[in-house]
Amino acid sequence: MGSDSAAAGGAPSEDLVGARCARTSHRFNPLEPDGRPPIWARFAARQDELLFEYRTRLAAAGSPLVADPETARGCLDHAAVIIGECVRSLREGSVVVSDDAWVLASEIGAQRAARGVHPVESLRAGAVLAELVILTLHEVTEGATPFLLPALLTLNQSIAARMHLASLAYDRFLFEQIKQAQADSSRTLAREIHDHVGNGVSLAHRQLELYDILRADDRVSAHHKVVQARRVLTETLDTTRRLVSGLRALDPRTGLREALQMFVSTVDSDRAEVDVVIDGDERWFSHEVAGELFAVLREALRNAFKHADPSRIAVGVRVTPWQVRAHVEDDGSGFEPRQHGPGNGLAAMTERASMLGGTLSVTSIPGAGTRLEVTIPLRGERHDRGA
Repeated sequence: MGSDSAAAGGAPSEDLVGARCARTSHRFNPLEPDGRPPIWARFAARQDELLFEYRTRLAAAGSPLVADPETARGCLDHAAVIIGECVRSLREGSVVVSDDAWVLASEIGAQRAARGVHPVESLRAGAVLAELVILTLHEVTEGATPFLLPALLTLNQSIAARMHLASLAYDRFLFEQIKQAQADSSRTLAREIHDHVGNGVSLAHRQLELYDILRADDRVSAHHKVVQARRVLTETLDTTRRLVSGLRALDPRTGLREALQMFVSTVDSDRAEVDVVIDGDERWFSHEVAGELFAVLREALRNAFKHADPSRIAVGVRVTPWQVRAHVEDDGSGFEPRQHGPGNGLAAMTERASMLGGTLSVTSIPGAGTRLEVTIPLRGERHDRGA
């Protein structure tokens, strides 16, 4: 124990770990004296049982990683690779992490992002897998603690490496989604400006040209052209206000309730009744939180107006010193969440909530409406957001 104890004051060096692993491999890999298979083989024989228990625990916890067959298959394949690396580390007595780990990890990270699964779910699943592997190793080694060193080091490095790569894939996916959403928004804005603002100004200009032509000989018709020009310009001004409202961030001097009501008033919502209810003191959250929350709720309202054809939309926000909870619920057409993925701005809304340490969820039933919920933790500090 002399050389081992010398490193007790800090993390073991790579040489020391290698020496431990080498001694471990030499001591435990031969057949057991009683003729039983070596420990690595006994651990490998438990793989199917381990994977079954892994999936069972994730399902019991309501993990989205096993919510559908395809996602569950990817999750279990990933776990099987990690377990396989632990088997190899036990057999070889050294840390083993595959060089091509990034391939599967990146693919799975992108797939989970496409399904709106946040990386925190992968962290939780990694913790479950680590616990099960450690418990199984303890059983098959019968408490032979030194033998666990290479396998535990492999387990830690293997899960950490894959989590890093999967998180990068998730970030890349969200970045592309946000970029696409921005491009779509720019195209929509350009189309609206061309179709409504540009055409409106052009039409008003033509009416004024006709006024100049007619005013000398037909004053009645000329006056009518002025009236038409005024009407067209009024409609164009209303359209411009609506477009600007859709782009505007929350004014620090404007409360959340007022900002939401102003946005609703600019939308052509004659067919939908919109109720906005704010419960609690808005001073409990900062302007940053208010701005991001407003952006999320505005996008949810925009999606409801555009896609759901609802007769009623309810917006509710409850503020306490410790958290703000909000929802947007409509009685519109609904959709099947698994078939649509994180489209319609959902990826951007999820990212906004995540940046503030919050969560966002969407439940929907075809023909029975949609409900979006967002929860953001607060620090219990009041903020002066007055003029």
